Amino acid sequence: MSESAAPHRTTIIPEQRHNQNSIANEEPASEEISTMKPQDIETSNPYGEPVSKKTQIPPKQIQAPASALKLYLLFPAVCFSTFLFSLNAAVVATAVPRITDEFNSLSDIGWYGSAFALTTCCVQPLTGKIYTFFPTKYSFMTFQAIFMVGSLVAGIASSSKMLIVGRAVQGIGGSGLLTGAFNIIAAIATPEKRPMLVGIAMGMTMIGSVIGPVIGGALTTNVSWRWCFYINLPPAGLSILIIFALSIPEQMPKKPVLENWRHIISEMDFLGFTLFAPAVTMFLIAIMWGGNQHAWNSSTIIGLLVGSVVTAAIFTVWQIHLGDRALIPPKVMKNRLVWSGCLNSAFLMGSLVLLAYYLPLWFQIVKGVNATLSGVMTLPIVVSQSVGAVIAGKLVEKVGYIAPFALFGSMLVAIGSGLITTFLPNTGAGQWVGYQLLAGIGRASVMQMPMTAVQFFLPANEISIATAEIFFFQYFGATLFVAVGETIFEQTLVPSLLKYAPSIDPELVIHSGGTTLRSIVSPEELPGVLRAYDAAITNTFYLGVAGACATFLSSFWLGWEKIGSKKRNEMEVKTEEPLSRVATAT
Repeated sequence: MSESAAPHRTTIIPEQRHNQNSIANEEPASEEISTMKPQDIETSNPYGEPVSKKTQIPPKQIQAPASALKLYLLFPAVCFSTFLFSLNAAVVATAVPRITDEFNSLSDIGWYGSAFALTTCCVQPLTGKIYTFFPTKYSFMTFQAIFMVGSLVAGIASSSKMLIVGRAVQGIGGSGLLTGAFNIIAAIATPEKRPMLVGIAMGMTMIGSVIGPVIGGALTTNVSWRWCFYINLPPAGLSILIIFALSIPEQMPKKPVLENWRHIISEMDFLGFTLFAPAVTMFLIAIMWGGNQHAWNSSTIIGLLVGSVVTAAIFTVWQIHLGDRALIPPKVMKNRLVWSGCLNSAFLMGSLVLLAYYLPLWFQIVKGVNATLSGVMTLPIVVSQSVGAVIAGKLVEKVGYIAPFALFGSMLVAIGSGLITTFLPNTGAGQWVGYQLLAGIGRASVMQMPMTAVQFFLPANEISIATAEIFFFQYFGATLFVAVGETIFEQTLVPSLLKYAPSIDPELVIHSGGTTLRSIVSPEELPGVLRAYDAAITNTFYLGVAGACATFLSSFWLGWEKIGSKKRNEMEVKTEEPLSRVATAT
């Protein structure tokens, strides 16, 4: 095209010039948008190439917010997918006794939950790469299908080993659902609506983690433990159909996969993945087994920890060597929004899941209620968290700042969690309801903020990677906190029994199970035993308080710039070649 030809006007997303002037890189803009020249316009694509005829970007690529109808269809589909994933992270907890009875597999108890957690954590960073180079729509559908296959295998399992394999496959599929869901939300929502939608989606994710054991207990008691997995199939299938029927815009141009598959494979960093996965696996197995199957100073645990550290060191060197092509690019992880968001999510999710595991246990053992009623008694934290997430999202839209909400929310979580540590056998409903409400409102105010910061202030080509890292740290933190919490509980229960019920044989109480205490302990000795269990459980809550305090500290680095000043709104510029010819909205 000659220079004298009339320039075309086209719409591009701000990420095309966002790398130099965003908060992510913390450098002021060197020029105004109105002074941009055609040669300045480069898309934030993973190949680092400008949009031109040489970059054969397939059509229907550049982001355009979805219509209202499409938004109302797509958002519930992806939102419910994240809910199903988080639900399955915890649903098996109350089904384990029935599963072990059927398969006579007491030695496999730990693997029913850890197989899911291990594959989720290991595959999570790879999903960021997948969503960077492959179409979002079909990547999400593929992960959803893998999740469904895992659910089906677990549901029809004829042996304990088959169930463990199904749980592992579920984790692989679920890891991609999380990253994909928030990429889709960023693509289909306008900047004004994005904070609220992110808040709702994060709220659904957290709610699934909290009510998972309750739903698992209800299904196991009233139907069969297999329905803990069958229940995923209808909604997951419907989600695939909805996403298949609708187009999903991309946040950045992507080359055709078939024409560029060699280059894409070279960018995936599979060697990094083969180092990352064993390092994470060895570490998580060590903290799951430590103090349970093996002593912390045993050769098995020490060997796993040493192996994890050595492999992680090699992985780190390899990532630094690859630079921007790495599985976890150092440039992305050094961004303060990313590393602070990762820490924030890890500590918050750790404290949340810890409370989700041990608060129902406290109600069942200390208050003497059944599994279903214990779920009802945790509704205050679930409801306040759900409603608060929507309100927090709307407030972020209005106010435009992220860090203040994260600080306020984490402060409330710390206060609420601290008050929960004061629970005693005679604690009344007013206290356990009020303290849960306080913690739930706090969670709602902070849980979406790392994701909101990443989606607003990072270049488009870094959002998928950063999203995957946040979710990795989130579930890594949850796994770590639950394992440490279990160690605290087991290490303090026996001393507490010796203190409050010295006439009772601790081994008899421990092996009988907490829910059968009232049938094996005399009425005279029961108060002391209940006080011992109360002390052991509330001791685990102190770990949640520490997590909430760490969440508060990490919130200071989530950014103090107003969202409105960096919105990724569409802007018009002049260019020699109309971008719509090579990359247009779906």
